[in-house]
Amino acid sequence: VSTQSTGREEGVVRREEGMVRKEESGQSCDVLDGICNSPSPNENTADSSQELEQAKKELEELMERLKVENDKILQEVKDWKASKNQEKLAFESAVKESQSEVKELGLQINEGQEAIKALSEELLEKFQKLENENSALRGRVDELENLLTTKVENIVSELGSIREKMETSVDDEEEAALSPSSVQDLINRSLKLFAADEVAMPDYALESSGAVVFTIGDTEPYTKDTPWMGLFGISIWRSCKTPRLAIQKENSPGNCWSFAGDKGTLTIQLSAQVFPEYFTLDHIPLELAPNNNASSAPNHFRVLGLDYGNAPKGHVLGNYEFTQFPIQTFQVQQNPYEKYFRFIKVEILSNYGNKDYTCLYRFRVHGRPYDTDTYNG
Repeated sequence: VSTQSTGREEGVVRREEGMVRKEESGQSCDVLDGICNSPSPNENTADSSQELEQAKKELEELMERLKVENDKILQEVKDWKASKNQEKLAFESAVKESQSEVKELGLQINEGQEAIKALSEELLEKFQKLENENSALRGRVDELENLLTTKVENIVSELGSIREKMETSVDDEEEAALSPSSVQDLINRSLKLFAADEVAMPDYALESSGAVVFTIGDTEPYTKDTPWMGLFGISIWRSCKTPRLAIQKENSPGNCWSFAGDKGTLTIQLSAQVFPEYFTLDHIPLELAPNNNASSAPNHFRVLGLDYGNAPKGHVLGNYEFTQFPIQTFQVQQNPYEKYFRFIKVEILSNYGNKDYTCLYRFRVHGRPYDTDTYNG
């Protein structure tokens, strides 16, 4: 049974394997049976038309897909080109911006170099100017020292002669009264009196040289202790010390400009247009003041340069404190615009404690005149 069953299965397999179609000849054949059927002409034409239609349809579908793919590729290429163009434009813009920044930076560097060069030249010029002024000041100081040395020697010589004459002419009691200490005091006093008028610099605020008092502003003159002026024996008004005394050379005790309180102003029209360098304030020596009292002397004061006499504002040239009696010279603290002035304003800000009045004996202005020969004010 097993052998027969196996034989039948193998026959079936061989029959199935033997079933082929000869498509090349257009015949259907059964290899095992040896039978080939040839299709009729009508059946062959119909099958070919269907196959052509099917192939045409497939071709059209393929072409459609290719077209879609082509359009997609073209769109991607177009987008890629647009993206590259944007990147190119951005790169070119960045390059131009960088070039512009580099150019601007170069201009700034050039400007900075020019500014540094100009500043260096300006500083060098100012340094040279200061050096020249310092040399001139040293020469002036040397000249003043020589002058003072000569004056002191003359005074000491004169005092020695006077002492010799006194020693030979006075009696014993008078000789006893003239002790070495009193002679030394006399020498010191003479030196102070000498220094009170020797500054060795021209005074452009001196009335006798052409300066005048322009105004005293709101300053109130002090008249309490001044004598009455009268007419036909009738007292009419009190006299007052004129501010002109502050620009005159005579400064004996009491011969000063006195004003009420401890604050006052004095505007002086100088004798020439001057570049101010120093100011000098005078007072009487303490030895000549009653009871050695200097309470009416100015203490703190300020000096301003004015563009014209009634200028509401001035250029502050310095703030000072008068501490060295009887005379003290002050250097100009600032003059940033290096201006020449025809008008100088003195503002007394305080005195040494006198609540009733302040005495200004003399105020001087020293400096370089602009053109004293042709300036007409």
